[in-house]
Amino acid sequence: MTQFQRQSNEIGQEGELPTNRRRLIERATIGGLVISVVIHLVLMVIALLVRIDYKFADAGGGETEPVEFSLMTQAELNEQTAIDIDEIEFVQIETESIVDLDLLADSGAEQSVNELADTIAPELETGGGSISDVQVQTGTSGAGTGEGASFFCLEASGRRFAYIVDRSGSMNTPIRSGEMSRWELTQIELIRSVQGLGASAEYFVVLFSTDMKPLFGGSDWIKGTKGNKRLTASAMMSSNANGGTDPEDAFALVFSLDPKPDAIYFMTDGEFNSSVPGRIAQLNRRRRVPIHCILLGQPGSAAITQKVETMLKGIARSSNGRYRHVEDAGGGP
Repeated sequence: MTQFQRQSNEIGQEGELPTNRRRLIERATIGGLVISVVIHLVLMVIALLVRIDYKFADAGGGETEPVEFSLMTQAELNEQTAIDIDEIEFVQIETESIVDLDLLADSGAEQSVNELADTIAPELETGGGSISDVQVQTGTSGAGTGEGASFFCLEASGRRFAYIVDRSGSMNTPIRSGEMSRWELTQIELIRSVQGLGASAEYFVVLFSTDMKPLFGGSDWIKGTKGNKRLTASAMMSSNANGGTDPEDAFALVFSLDPKPDAIYFMTDGEFNSSVPGRIAQLNRRRRVPIHCILLGQPGSAAITQKVETMLKGIARSSNGRYRHVEDAGGGP
């Protein structure tokens, strides 16, 4: 073999070596990519499973419950979200607000309490005039001035006055030929009485029927400021009459006030338990606070009316108070 042939064979053998290495490297690279892709896919699947398991796990880390999924069509969705208005039931809820009476601001009003009372009150006497013109026995139906008060024409002296007022269902009885009710007359008269109290006076109003309710809640005396008087007028005009006639708890509350009242007004239109006068006498035994009693209308038959009158007169007499019967004058039973 010539030298030229030997060199040619060596060059051919050397040319084959790079080709084999290149193929090996290519195969190794492809294999590595495949393995890498597989590993990454496995890791992604594991991460996704861990994330789902964590999301639906309970707070205690216990075993998870299977979650069911379902598809809802648009028609089914519309059916689920549709509201049948006829099936909705509206319930009216009465609310009460608690007010710090001693901190009331003295705000302006378009209409005074007297103007409001005269607007809603019809003429009370055949001769004309408004409720402020009524003259009965001693005093007038207007409230007292200075160190005194007046309620249904019964005058009282002092600085602190408690009003125990009947708001039972019978107070809705029409009076004055049907032009107003007993309750409306009582609302107007109590507003007028409070409006006429002196600036240094204090008062307390408790309404009773089957149970009792202080006009503003609590058991604190209300100062006779203009703002408080206007608030009292608003509260009275928004109060309704219903229920039975039980004044005993109202008296217990009034006699628990500190300091004690200088005078008490007790107004009712119905028959109450015959044990009430004895209970009142017991509560009033230490300090005989005058209790001025008013019977509004006729509680029922002549016998019942006489029974109620006897009890009221007894309460007034034993406490050095006074009694008055305000007849329905053209209305009532």
